[in-house]
Amino acid sequence: MKSITIIGPCYNEEDNLDEYLRRITKVLVKLNLEYKIILVDDGSKDKTWQKILENSKKNKKIYGIKFTKNFGHQSAIMAGINSANSDYVFFSDVDLQDPPELLEKMYYEILSKKINIVFGKRLNNNENFFKKYTSILFYKFFNLLSDTKIHEQTSDFLLMDKKVLKELKQIKEKDIFLRGLIPWFGFNSTYLEFQREKRDKGNSGWSFKKMVDFSLTAFLSFSNFPMRLSFYLSLISIVIFLSLSVFAIYSYLSTSVVRGWTSLFLVIAFFNTIIFLILGIMGEYIGRTYINSKEKPLYIIDQKSDIDEI
Repeated sequence: MKSITIIGPCYNEEDNLDEYLRRITKVLVKLNLEYKIILVDDGSKDKTWQKILENSKKNKKIYGIKFTKNFGHQSAIMAGINSANSDYVFFSDVDLQDPPELLEKMYYEILSKKINIVFGKRLNNNENFFKKYTSILFYKFFNLLSDTKIHEQTSDFLLMDKKVLKELKQIKEKDIFLRGLIPWFGFNSTYLEFQREKRDKGNSGWSFKKMVDFSLTAFLSFSNFPMRLSFYLSLISIVIFLSLSVFAIYSYLSTSVVRGWTSLFLVIAFFNTIIFLILGIMGEYIGRTYINSKEKPLYIIDQKSDIDEI
């Protein structure tokens, strides 16, 4: 019998957890798969962990991992990956915006086409105006700047086989961006489209700060374009500087009129802006290189629920 591990990151999902488990378990029983469900509590402030413990007592195939604090969505998935050992692995958020029932179609798709990964692709985005259009722009810019291409409107909602799992377990990076990392492996993949639901209960854990940090991780991990942009801006600055130098010398030789301070101010401001932009981009790369060079773990586990049995 084939086996599958379900990885469900949880952040303040006490209201959705029972319904999520009911729906995903129904699919797993229908598929007749040997399954394990790993729920990772990413530093929740509500009763998510208590809910996980309650369900793990009712169903011995449900396991829990509790972080000491909020380490982030990608860290939560990696904790599940490091505890998984099965033929297939399914990532699915517990908020129920991505329907767990799509697992059935994903499973038959991966079997029929003999591929390694099936992504879920959103046909619609029911988020607020800001989040919706920043998400669209994110995918456009990422595919424009990076050599690694990702399907637009896909996320960490996917089914993969043990070949991909094996490679993910070897990753040692601290800045994890799974949406880019998994396509980067080069395994055969496809996607299934679905209608994404609105969040019915609870609030999204994706704050503006987390969205910015997530986007920076994506761009800086899979593209050297920002560094190359710094080089281009430096060349443009040199050309403008030489042009202004020629103009200044010509003005000095042809007339004795003192030029206004406005042009001087604009020139100084322009070059200072370029310099600080370049320093900022370099600082981001250096800072992230520094973080990845340290020996800090990706996450710290506070408690486990019979996880040693996995």
